[in-house]
Amino acid sequence: MNNSVIDIVTTVLSEAGYKEVPKIPTDIKIVKKTIRAWISNEDGTAYINFEYKGEYYKTNLRGTHQAVNCAYAIEVFYHLNKNGYKITREHIDNGFVRVPLNGRFETIQKKPLVIFNAAVSTEDIKNFVKTVDEYFGRAVQKSLATPQNLHPKPFKKLIIYDCDFGLEELIKIKQNVTIIFTSEQVRQKYLGIYNGIVKTMTMGLEKAIPHATKNFAEHKIFIVGSEKPHLCISH
Repeated sequence: MNNSVIDIVTTVLSEAGYKEVPKIPTDIKIVKKTIRAWISNEDGTAYINFEYKGEYYKTNLRGTHQAVNCAYAIEVFYHLNKNGYKITREHIDNGFVRVPLNGRFETIQKKPLVIFNAAVSTEDIKNFVKTVDEYFGRAVQKSLATPQNLHPKPFKKLIIYDCDFGLEELIKIKQNVTIIFTSEQVRQKYLGIYNGIVKTMTMGLEKAIPHATKNFAEHKIFIVGSEKPHLCISH
């Protein structure tokens, strides 16, 4: 069970008044074919709305893949309630919208926008690439069209890549993107498998962050790595 599921379960249990997370069986199963997820915007806040087994939920976690993690959590609650716990639908609803992001497409600075995405595996990079497309891809760009602006400009993206894996997923971000690699060796591997035109450079993480916020302020800036960088949050 991944960290996202654990954080979801912990948050809901806290809503229900439980301070500790009990041992959870490793054989929890979900009915994945019943999941349907989409993004909504409510009062300026983006939520993942999803259906699971005919019931509707929403979460503050980012990326439709989080619906799968929430489904696992729901099955955990079914299991716990069978074993003496009292977790209500109200506890679930309140907890689902208060889950700490903890590096899951987490906004760590607003002006310019800087998002941190923790990654320790290729699967994390896959989810990151999918989430970037869901929030800043072509479909979103087209949805912003108005009679006065039929062709809104695409979102410019700057990625600071502090990983040495997942390049086969990273190459799927192909348009309007600049990538700063923190390792020249990783940059060369990327260039070896990507045959498109993407501006790349190499720079240490400590220099890359101020360089990005100063010189790419009009971009959506993403930091991808295993450790959250130290930044002051601007409101």
